[in-house]
Amino acid sequence: MMHVKAIGITGTIASGKDTVKDIMAKRLSCYQVNLSNAIRGEIEKKKKVFSRETMQEMGNELRQKYGTFVLVKVSTEFMSRDKPYLIVYGIRNPGEAEWLKKTYGPDFILVGIDAQQQTRFERVQKRARPIDAKTWEDFLKMDERDQGAGEPPYGQQVRKCIEMADVVIQNDGDEAQLAEKVEEVFSRIQ
Repeated sequence: MMHVKAIGITGTIASGKDTVKDIMAKRLSCYQVNLSNAIRGEIEKKKKVFSRETMQEMGNELRQKYGTFVLVKVSTEFMSRDKPYLIVYGIRNPGEAEWLKKTYGPDFILVGIDAQQQTRFERVQKRARPIDAKTWEDFLKMDERDQGAGEPPYGQQVRKCIEMADVVIQNDGDEAQLAEKVEEVFSRIQ
């Protein structure tokens, strides 16, 4: 079994989490785990309508029932360990980051990504994913909830996760600027 370093990625809606993950994955021999996939599987199993709201509800339900770390534990526990890095992205609750910290100790780094709300709303409009908000009002509502407004301890707590991060990337520029910022993170990882 190989010694593995884990990188956690957390961030606000449309802040650039997937792009950061992609930049890192190009450079590192790694496994990639999206915590949302565990939630998607549950939604499909229960034949619920797939939306950001049902994703948030199902994630909360699973964390309430099985513990705030359940998604990360289930997503990573039984995977092979034959690559030196593991990237876990879509961290939305401090319990997920805490579990990774406990499991990987000094070999874990949490990267937070954020951007101005207006910038993120423009990205949401441009990417036009089916689960994304269509209006500014809906975006604000989803964003506030995702960051922890009115959420229970087992709920969406992205703002708290970003506050826990070892490194926070402010991503208000283009992809080239983001790549430069990720480059700075590599020195902390290796």
